[in-house]
Amino acid sequence: MNADLFRYHAAKNHDNQKSIAAFLGKCCTSISYKLSGKRGDFSRGDIAKLKARWKLTPQDIDAIFFSEDTIK
Repeated sequence: MNADLFRYHAAKNHDNQKSIAAFLGKCCTSISYKLSGKRGDFSRGDIAKLKARWKLTPQDIDAIFFSEDTIK
């Protein structure tokens, strides 16, 4: 997970952790943990929702959610 790139796309689309959490039906702490890599990853459903909201390309999705450090 590339948290910096996630935050870039969030800011570009006028989102923050609170608005993303509300949109995905999660608490802010859950989003924070996912971004820091402490607990779990974003689900396929969450990624699909963010893809539509932020108009992400398949390359964007790979770069954000499937960065090299995530694949082991």
